[in-house]
Amino acid sequence: MTGALVEAPTARIRLGAWYDDREVELSFPPGWEVETCAPAGAQDIGAPGIAEAFAHPVGTAQLRQLARGRHAPCVVVDDLTRPTPGRRLVPRVLDELEAAGIPAADVHVLVGVANHRPLTREDLVKKLGPEVLARCRVSSHFSWAGCQPIGVTARGTPVELNAEFLRADLRILVGSIIPHAATGFSGGAKLLMPGVASIASAEAFHRGSAREGDFGNEQSPARLEAEEAAAMARVDFIVNSIPTPDMGVAGLVVGDVVGAHRAGVDIARQVFATSAVPLADVCVLSLYPKDSEFLQHVTAFAPYRTAPEPLVRRGGSVVVALAGSEGLGFHSLFGPGMAMAAPAATQLSGRGLAFFCPNLERGELAPEVAAGTVLFDRWVETVAWLVDRHGRPARVSVFPCATMQLVTGRPGGGGSD
Repeated sequence: MTGALVEAPTARIRLGAWYDDREVELSFPPGWEVETCAPAGAQDIGAPGIAEAFAHPVGTAQLRQLARGRHAPCVVVDDLTRPTPGRRLVPRVLDELEAAGIPAADVHVLVGVANHRPLTREDLVKKLGPEVLARCRVSSHFSWAGCQPIGVTARGTPVELNAEFLRADLRILVGSIIPHAATGFSGGAKLLMPGVASIASAEAFHRGSAREGDFGNEQSPARLEAEEAAAMARVDFIVNSIPTPDMGVAGLVVGDVVGAHRAGVDIARQVFATSAVPLADVCVLSLYPKDSEFLQHVTAFAPYRTAPEPLVRRGGSVVVALAGSEGLGFHSLFGPGMAMAAPAATQLSGRGLAFFCPNLERGELAPEVAAGTVLFDRWVETVAWLVDRHGRPARVSVFPCATMQLVTGRPGGGGSD
């Protein structure tokens, strides 16, 4: 007599932000208990929601009113390591400026890459769209040259910023608000410091206040220091989106660099709130939508570090899943051979760690990192490693966009916010 087939449990995650963005099905062995721990999420607000946000800024006048009498705006937008939909937001900024009498040809769009690589034309089309490239001047910040000192923060960090940004008479930051290990959340003044700062400023910032933060703490020393720098630089206006799990716009705040950011954090906490049962045998953390490069992998640990109770038992396993469309990636402070080069997170206290990354070769890692990193380019190999560690059955928690998820407790409430 032939026994009935037992269906293998599955979970779905997204991979390939900005590249071959797609849903991927992860299959687990029959008998395993698999739970997808999704964030609360929200519907995309669409063009009407974006227009509504611009009509009601937080803490400032409308952008078209602020822009009257100005002549040389600079609009800073982040790069492909962030999920900001610049092609939906920057055209609206340009329209507001044109309503104030400033033609798009007089606007400089500066990509605040911080210490990442400059953007190629293909990157710029993805981030901004061809319309923006046709309407105004666009360039990438370079932290190693072209910066000007304007002062020192209370902590002693030199504030040296992109000289073209400082020459502008209207300074606008366009970014997104997601959890961040140093500043609590991204967005706001972080796009200034270190977004358009010199390499010296960025290094001092990362060696100082940035070491004292954690995911979800918008009052961290790094956040407050970045806002101090933004006040020194006289940032006029921010445009910050809160992403949906598939890189749409769940919310949008515009206005004052501090006030609007805090209003956006309130939205982000709701959108990214995630319930999870603690003490699984296996936890899968998807790096999406920051999964274009391996160097961003540490940001996938937002749920792991914000959970009120451990997500994985001692002796359990954590798998970070990412597309790695750009392979290792680039960072002029934390990358291999750079001043603050750091090893990959190759181990967790009492838990095993592996990476599922279809587009990264072991040879791209520094030898000392490669030696301690468990790396697979196929999911079937990853599962075989898990079975070897845990046998059958096992309990699995899957976080489909972990870099944007904050764990608030058990399903139905039971943890602290």
